[in-house]
Amino acid sequence: MLIIDEIHHLLAGGSEKHRHFLHVLKYFANELQIPIIGVGTIDALRTIQTDEQLENRFEALPLPSWQLDRDFQRLLASFERTLPLHEPSGLSNERLAAQLLALSQVTIGELAALLTRAATYTIETGREQIDEHVLTTIDWVPPSQRRQRAVRIV
Repeated sequence: MLIIDEIHHLLAGGSEKHRHFLHVLKYFANELQIPIIGVGTIDALRTIQTDEQLENRFEALPLPSWQLDRDFQRLLASFERTLPLHEPSGLSNERLAAQLLALSQVTIGELAALLTRAATYTIETGREQIDEHVLTTIDWVPPSQRRQRAVRIV
């Protein structure tokens, strides 16, 4: 199986690179005879739909957004196991999980960056534990607010 993450970025390469990449995808599909999975934004789907042969080879399946549920809490528990902190944080407890979900705005990349910043802060300060106080102290700005800040600056 070949998984191509953030396939929507191929649009940034211009039309010639775009066509070349689509031909490479078709080649892989034909020659390797393995399933190909493309992951990305709605732009990824639009990109694939520009080629009729590829469009027939890919089935569009939306990924649901994270919600405050057991799956999200399991995700948080798995993150916590990888954090190099000496004290348990209990990231999956409902109150902390809700705060993390809101601050990350339901994207896994934002969640990873948020937890990395929080863990770095706790190590530097000797706390070694992420809690609600840490999440407010690190001055994390969610993605939607970053865009608003950028507009105000410009």
